[in-house]
Amino acid sequence: MKRIWVFILLIFLLFPVWSQNLTGKNKVEVEKQINSLYHGFIVDKSTVNRTYKYLKYIDKSNEQTLLVFLSENDVCTATKLMSSYSNLPQVKNELNKRYKPAGKDTWRYTEKGIKYLVKLKREDWFFAVFISKEK
Repeated sequence: MKRIWVFILLIFLLFPVWSQNLTGKNKVEVEKQINSLYHGFIVDKSTVNRTYKYLKYIDKSNEQTLLVFLSENDVCTATKLMSSYSNLPQVKNELNKRYKPAGKDTWRYTEKGIKYLVKLKREDWFFAVFISKEK
């Protein structure tokens, strides 16, 4: 029974990632949106990467990680959600509902006249969903 509740909770925590586009928002706006929309995610400052400027959030069950990449001016340029494969069927279903398919594991959408690219990448132990402006 506990697994069912965890699964339901994960579904509700995962899907807001696609309901609000963070790209183009400044760091303060991103932090506010994360805090208000992603109740299951907390800031993780355990690692420092000197190559990329980003905010890192993990969910309380430690099954998902959200990276918000920032420009030098602290504006979100892209997001990357990493999740366990147990969430893959629900995520693909949600991506297919929300966005226009543009190839295998790729979707596109337009918001406020800006074109975005959504890519799902399969890794050995997890999968990742990248959202960025289309180049």
